[in-house]
Amino acid sequence: MWQKIEPYRSSIILLSALLIGGCVGVLAPDFALKLRPIGQIFLNLLFMIIVPLVAISVTSSIARMTDLKKLGTILVTILLVSIVMAIIPALSIVGLALAYDPAQGVILDLHQSVETGSGSMDFVGLLTTNDFVGLLSKSNILALIIMSVISGIAIGQSGEDGVKVSRMLDSLNTVIMKIVSILMVAAPVGLGAYFASTMASQDTHLLSTFARAIGLFFIAAIAYFTLGSTFYAWLGGGLKGVSQFWKHAIEPSVTALGTSSSLASLPVNIRAAGKMGIREEIADICLPLLVNLNKGGASMTTALKIVFIYSLLGLEFTPDVFAITILISVLSAFVIGGVPGGAFLGEIFIVTTLGLPIEVIPILVIIGAVTDGPATLINVIHDLNATQIVERINGKRYGKNLAEMHTSD
Repeated sequence: MWQKIEPYRSSIILLSALLIGGCVGVLAPDFALKLRPIGQIFLNLLFMIIVPLVAISVTSSIARMTDLKKLGTILVTILLVSIVMAIIPALSIVGLALAYDPAQGVILDLHQSVETGSGSMDFVGLLTTNDFVGLLSKSNILALIIMSVISGIAIGQSGEDGVKVSRMLDSLNTVIMKIVSILMVAAPVGLGAYFASTMASQDTHLLSTFARAIGLFFIAAIAYFTLGSTFYAWLGGGLKGVSQFWKHAIEPSVTALGTSSSLASLPVNIRAAGKMGIREEIADICLPLLVNLNKGGASMTTALKIVFIYSLLGLEFTPDVFAITILISVLSAFVIGGVPGGAFLGEIFIVTTLGLPIEVIPILVIIGAVTDGPATLINVIHDLNATQIVERINGKRYGKNLAEMHTSD
């Protein structure tokens, strides 16, 4: 039994700590408020590591992904398919959440003015900074990600010199991940303390909003898993593609739910792709890339978090906020989802980019932890769908490009 729940151990511990913190906040509010500095110290430690974590992890991942000149249009197709398959679930869950409003009028009282999203957003300032120093601020995470992606592509195209830089980045990435793992030891205590202080001044009806938001996600996830997968399989192979997909989708689905890991499900996915009739050379290239790139479940979770928090804070969800929500959701799936051991990078990304109060981070963590299983299921199973689509679009060119790649090597 313990082996079955091992993949969810960290999530269970975090949820337990947050549950205890919430109870302390409701039952002993005066004591809970005194715990706030403990939580603040933990969050500050995460904020201190966030810039080097993003810069090194994203640059390293892109740099060693592949040689863009060798794969050419094939990689472009994979990237475009991944982006589209991140936008669709984000749009869907935003529409459902806006129509249903899981907060149901409950407002998070932070005893401070929150004006984020009340006007138009400065997209130039959001996507870029006017000097290099600006990239070193956690407030400019989006600009840092864009520059890191560009840097990673440049390193990957720089030949032998690029290989040397990539190796150095890999070593730095190992050190950064070790720092994160050390900080995460304190996560249950830090987040539990901060959530306790947050709940100390809130209405107990706030707890019921979590159930509504999570219930909405599960309903949307089931619908997207069944209907979305069927539609994507049809795009990739017609009615025969749909039949072959569902015939062999059970094993990777069960593996995804059992391990809660896209990477751990990769071998099973590759075997399922072979049984579905997808060409081996296509599956061997597409699926390892899609593990990091195609994360529709993560995109859906991120979009729900943003809509839910805006509703809780009583903020207007303007067209500008809608646009940046989709952008953040895609980046969370496309870039952040591929950062191993990124701790609460997604939550911090949302808060810093949108200028939200850090008090909402524990709330975002709760939603992320509970929805991790179905989100992983969508990530994994739609990798097979994406491979079907890529094969249909680029199948005839694949053999030629692959042969050229091996010849040049």
